[in-house]
Amino acid sequence: MSSFNWMAMFPKDWAPLIAVFSMLAAILSGICAWLSYRLAESIRSELKSDEIIITGVLHNPSLGHPDHENCVIQTTVFNKSKRKAFISKVQVYNSKNELVEVRWSDSIDQLGNINGKSELIGIVDSISLYIRQNSGEAFRDVRVEITHSFNTTPLTLSYRIDPGWQAYFAK
Repeated sequence: MSSFNWMAMFPKDWAPLIAVFSMLAAILSGICAWLSYRLAESIRSELKSDEIIITGVLHNPSLGHPDHENCVIQTTVFNKSKRKAFISKVQVYNSKNELVEVRWSDSIDQLGNINGKSELIGIVDSISLYIRQNSGEAFRDVRVEITHSFNTTPLTLSYRIDPGWQAYFAK
């Protein structure tokens, strides 16, 4: 297989000129690639700028059986983006910063038992997120971390029950 010699088409004194044009074409190609990368980054950051997840306050839901309310906490999660978001993990830590075993979902029954598995929850507009301790004990002073698809840093919520309020309602 023979290769074609492009330089044979031009006079020998044009060789430096052709080399300069080749170098300029390579530089122009590099500049175009860099500008294309910058444009792609700008478009991606603009698309991600509206990816916002907002949560409400953690509270105990009203259940059919009052004794079961304290082992379940609830919050509303709002998706302010046009794209669907996903909750992939919920972790709860007690006041000693120890991980508390919980189940979580977007639905519960009348006794506060979690319906479905604690896996992936999609959020189009808003959902109610329910969290229940596996031990069935009441939540006291906890920190909840919600991991979602819009950010690698989890949302952090705090829940602290005031003994004064509990004593007031127990009367």
